[in-house]
Amino acid sequence: MTPVDSLEITVLVDNVTDSLSSTPAFVETEFAGNWRRGMAWLGGKCLCCAAHGLSCLVTARIGDQAHTLLFDTGPEDWVFERNVVRLGADLGKVGAMVLSHGHWDHAGAMPRALQMMTLANGGRRIPTYMHPGMFAQRAVKFPGRPLMPMEDVPSEQILAGNGADLVITTEEQSILGGAFYVSGEIPRVTPYERGLPGQHRKTASGEWEPDELLMDERFVAINIANKGLFVLTACSHAGLINVLTAARARFPTTPIFGVLGGFHLSGATEAIIPQTVDALAGFDLSLIAAAHCTGWRATAALATRFGDKVVPSAVGKRFSL
Repeated sequence: MTPVDSLEITVLVDNVTDSLSSTPAFVETEFAGNWRRGMAWLGGKCLCCAAHGLSCLVTARIGDQAHTLLFDTGPEDWVFERNVVRLGADLGKVGAMVLSHGHWDHAGAMPRALQMMTLANGGRRIPTYMHPGMFAQRAVKFPGRPLMPMEDVPSEQILAGNGADLVITTEEQSILGGAFYVSGEIPRVTPYERGLPGQHRKTASGEWEPDELLMDERFVAINIANKGLFVLTACSHAGLINVLTAARARFPTTPIFGVLGGFHLSGATEAIIPQTVDALAGFDLSLIAAAHCTGWRATAALATRFGDKVVPSAVGKRFSL
């Protein structure tokens, strides 16, 4: 990777909205962003909508050049479009899109996102990086309930028809002038991070089989000059510690500065909060931006252990690093 001079992350979609909690100087809340852009009075018609999912607009600057990546799109068109418009986000500058894994709450708005990007950029197609396993039909089995099918990720044909130049591979990638690293499959090395309990996928023969490891999940990393790696992990189905261990193994001479994403320490995975918090201490992170599926119990445990290094994400927040 090419070290970048600065990094800006705008949270387009997240599970929560929070403009009232205090933040460090490098984080701008949704309200503060609206005031900066000229909001004259406060009302619901100017605000974003929280939704179950995640989407981040990420801009890395190298000298006088800016490279912008769309990382996931959230669950559906209406939320994505509303938030992009109300945040004043410029999708015409997006040079590529990455889908972190094949779940509806990260992929549902991809067709509309592609339409908005190509309308804003004069029709230029968008390189879109995906793992081949993301297109599998999926379902989840909750205790005491029948198998619940999930909404499919938009197909290759739909994505291509809306302006995607698809790059479908299991291999790692360096993209947008080397500013962004897209990982390959994440090795599973911890004994306690076992994926998503109850997850299934449909085989080629039409049968459902367990798929708790979700090997199509990947992370994105950026090397911020004089700070270190910043890791985007949308859901951490691989396990937050497995994600950070893979990043450290891939770039062993570069410290990990921070991480943003869903850590998926809610529901059935709440049991591994203590092990995760203990192991996270070994990475000595400067920023832990818990988002989406992290869960309130895990966020509270992280804040208790790491204090002001924990800055929870929320829709409309802008991190300037």
